[in-house]
Amino acid sequence: MVALPDPKKSFGRVFNYANNPITIIGIGLTTLSALVIITFLVVELFGELENPYIGLFAYVAMPAVFVLGLTLIPVGMWRRRGALIAEGATETEKSRYPRLDFNDPKVRRGGIIIIGLTAVNAVIFGSSSFIAVEKMETVAFCGETCHTVMQPEFTAYQQSPHSRVACVECHIGPGASWFVKSKLDGLRQVWHTALDTYSRPVGTPLKTLRPARETCEQCHWPGKHHGDKLRVLVRHATDEKNTPSYTVMLLKTGGGNLDIGRHGGIHWWHIESDNVIRYVSGDDRRESVLWVELTTADGEVRTYSRPGEELPADVASQARTMDCIDCHNRPTHLFSTPPKALDWVLETHPEFLELPYFKKQAKTAIEAEYTTHSEGVAAVRESLVAYYRDEYPDVFAENSKLVEDGADLASRVFARISFPEMNTNWETHPNHIGHDDSPGCWRCHDDEMATADGKHVIPMDCENCHVFLVEDAPDRPDLAALINGA
Repeated sequence: MVALPDPKKSFGRVFNYANNPITIIGIGLTTLSALVIITFLVVELFGELENPYIGLFAYVAMPAVFVLGLTLIPVGMWRRRGALIAEGATETEKSRYPRLDFNDPKVRRGGIIIIGLTAVNAVIFGSSSFIAVEKMETVAFCGETCHTVMQPEFTAYQQSPHSRVACVECHIGPGASWFVKSKLDGLRQVWHTALDTYSRPVGTPLKTLRPARETCEQCHWPGKHHGDKLRVLVRHATDEKNTPSYTVMLLKTGGGNLDIGRHGGIHWWHIESDNVIRYVSGDDRRESVLWVELTTADGEVRTYSRPGEELPADVASQARTMDCIDCHNRPTHLFSTPPKALDWVLETHPEFLELPYFKKQAKTAIEAEYTTHSEGVAAVRESLVAYYRDEYPDVFAENSKLVEDGADLASRVFARISFPEMNTNWETHPNHIGHDDSPGCWRCHDDEMATADGKHVIPMDCENCHVFLVEDAPDRPDLAALINGA
């Protein structure tokens, strides 16, 4: 008859094996992570968790720590068992319980200290982890932690229509997989920043950026873009009077889909689901396009390329599906060209029209080369003040405050769009909307890209995208009369 092991000795042996640093650390990690998870569960139960990524920390990171602790427990016990066997311990010694006599004041005090420290560590660890994750999701963390690297993008972001949208909502979006990817990529960025091996300027477009359908379209819905948009453009000449000219156009933004019977316009043709466009770029910055594939709503597939242009044999496998950011490539981090930025200044501050050659002088000062951002800001201001002081002393004497205010605004324009330390400005980060400042639409719409049989060409016809109602008028148009007349 086989003798059964004594349960008391078996339990004693387990406790004896557990009496080692590795197992104790494992127990500590498991206990702490369990307390953190429970804490988050309770907080979430009361509806206090507003950040969607806190849950990922609580229910992804902490369970990993919990499993690590559980793994360390048997590893330490196995090492302890080997040490006891090597020391020639008897069966009685192996099965002996650790001495935990709470009648002993030393053991009692030690137990109270351990329990207290465990509780304190749990609170500190849980709270700091919560705050750390929350901090990493803030705009300040994204934009200011690595100041020199992110100064251009953070400055542009603050001036953008998306300045109240958190960085993570566009650069990460909802879901666990992209959160993990972004944090791993963040480690790479931290490494390059620490070693000063990051690119100047930061390369765009971002190859790892999430598809726009999963970020932009959380707020913007291309299928609901219908009709035309009225745009009024003002441009000021670089003459003495900063002469304005006005252009009014209807942009055929379009949208919709065949299911609801309304379609057409820019958005429907380019990104709505009834049509699918894929393309292959000729460079890393997507400033040129070599090949385009259009799949129409009825399933017809057309491929376009330029006559005589050599394409890779596997060109279709390199294709990218077109989405919002292929045209709206600077929806937030926009670096306006100096002329357009100064047009805005003159339109919103018409008093500067009184300053002779304001646009010309401000443009010249802004486009000059400077070593640092701060040097450029100061130099632009001083350049304009010196110009009016030396060339127009009467204007400066009569309107010194106006001159100084104009110089201040010009320097602020420079501050928003030029960053010498990062080699970043309006030229390194062009805007693809339209075709004023970069090839933009003309990357494809050049009247040269055609199907192999020549039956279909990607047109360069202005009327496809917009209709001019007024062009280069010297006076501000009466929009009400214009619309009623139409």
